[in-house]
Amino acid sequence: MKPSDIKTAQFIDTYFPLVDGVVNTVHNYATLLNSDAYTCVVTPKGMKDHDDKPLPYDVFRTTTIKASISEYSLPAPKLDRRLRYFLTVKKIDLFHAHSPFTEGGFAQSFSKKLGVPCVATFHSKYYDDVLHMTHSKALARVVTDHIVRFYEKCDSVWSCSESTADTLRSYGYKGDIFVMDNGSSMSCPDNADELKERVATQYQIPSDKKIILFVGHQIWHKNLKLVLDTMKLLSECSDDYRLLIIGDGYDGEKIKKYADSLSFPDGAVRFVGKIMDKEIIMGFYLNAGLLFFPSVYDNSPLVVREAASLGVPSLLVEGSNASEAVRKDITGYTAAENKVAMYREIVKIFSNEEKRKAVSIAARQEIPKTWEQIVSMVQEKYAEILEKYRFDHS
Repeated sequence: MKPSDIKTAQFIDTYFPLVDGVVNTVHNYATLLNSDAYTCVVTPKGMKDHDDKPLPYDVFRTTTIKASISEYSLPAPKLDRRLRYFLTVKKIDLFHAHSPFTEGGFAQSFSKKLGVPCVATFHSKYYDDVLHMTHSKALARVVTDHIVRFYEKCDSVWSCSESTADTLRSYGYKGDIFVMDNGSSMSCPDNADELKERVATQYQIPSDKKIILFVGHQIWHKNLKLVLDTMKLLSECSDDYRLLIIGDGYDGEKIKKYADSLSFPDGAVRFVGKIMDKEIIMGFYLNAGLLFFPSVYDNSPLVVREAASLGVPSLLVEGSNASEAVRKDITGYTAAENKVAMYREIVKIFSNEEKRKAVSIAARQEIPKTWEQIVSMVQEKYAEILEKYRFDHS
């Protein structure tokens, strides 16, 4: 079977209108895979309605049980007879699970009944997620033990970086892990200067200031306290810096309240909110001199690749999974996970504009891979997995 003929189903526990790195990954997989062969996304009905019709692939929304404690709902695909019928009729060749919980668990078990392989990608630091929600190390350990058992039952296990693979191994997984990188859907547009100026005018971004950008969910374990504490030191030493924060999330109001408690000078910190327009986000990148993303939670953040695509270097926590994407002082920057180290690094970055521009150019040349490149590799790997599976089960 040619790679382009393989029919696949992508399983994910949360999807649009929620947007995060895993959602973007699945969306790009499905969009590009579906241009050659049939691909669908299997995901729960969200707590907020979303019109899936404009998407260039089928989306099957499974039965869910709403949870009042978070923005997430609890998927119940095993209760959905329509789903089993849908997947059987579509004659799917391969399942790809992007979470180890209910949707992924269904994919792993139902793939065996259909006699097709199940690929599973490890995307997130689930131990950290559970610990953040429950404050219970014991419960977090129980969940990670479940996760290890899930991946052990899958036919092929992937991660989005070497350090992400190491995280899964630290949970106790001992099997093989294939690294499939994330891509970037952004590139420097032909009208970059016009777009930069238009967004600067629309959002009143000053051209005479050093613009620092954070893009991501407004949740504490993205290290937003460190972002704000660092900015406080910068604002105390100079009026030259401006921090723009793009995104929303369930900790958003608490994060804004913490920012208010720091009593920043007018205009020093601005919460822009959630932006869905890709072109507008590109305009923000083009106006920024640095992406400040000190998250130690993210594994292979798409925002680092997006920023690099538009010539914006990133400052990351040294030794973090995210920092695997950069070479220190060549394609990006790293510093210790504390406000003083980050403050000093940002001052150093902006004090040498020639060096910052050289790092920007190197980041754009070395870091990003297009989703077209990534999905081409995905198709080849699917074909390899399917061939092995059919040989082993012949």
